[in-house]
Amino acid sequence: MKSIIPIFALALLSACSAEQPPSEPPLAAASDISEALEQAAVANSNPDEYFDTDTSVLTLMNAIIQPSALELWQAVRYVVTADGVEEDIRPQTDEDWFRLQASAISLIEAGNALLIPGREMDNAPLDPDYPDYQYQPEEIQALVESDAENWRAYIKQMQFFTRTTLETIEEKDLLGLMETSAAINNACQGCHAEFWYRPNN
Repeated sequence: MKSIIPIFALALLSACSAEQPPSEPPLAAASDISEALEQAAVANSNPDEYFDTDTSVLTLMNAIIQPSALELWQAVRYVVTADGVEEDIRPQTDEDWFRLQASAISLIEAGNALLIPGREMDNAPLDPDYPDYQYQPEEIQALVESDAENWRAYIKQMQFFTRTTLETIEEKDLLGLMETSAAINNACQGCHAEFWYRPNN
């Protein structure tokens, strides 16, 4: 036993010495730190510099706002015929309610994105078949810039009713969900009528 203990201790010391200390991340170069501080100073003097506004308003509408709003508007649907109710769609499971909650939160946050200055209405090439009943992107931009307060008011109205809808979702209140989601639609349509669609169309 006396001869085994020193050999075991020697093996243990040898194994420990073979382990390499954890490598430390390289220190940032002074130039990198200086550049980061300059960017932070610019952002602090102009908070809008914090945000990435490359995504256009139209892209936000198509990718986030419209799908999220439709999820809320169509959460409770009835198709009634002479034979009675053929289709009765409503949230039933926790997953259904969670999906509606996610849509409401997405809609509120998309409204925040619309409120950030410097976002183009549409930065894609204009479709040659662009509908005549809609303002073109540069016309919408001019309308928003000339009446920015009203533009922001419509967005805040949409957020207000969406937040109210979110409360009904958290309470699993079907009737409240139907009523408040309809109010979201009214806020959206009011904004579209003023800034999106040409009058008398």
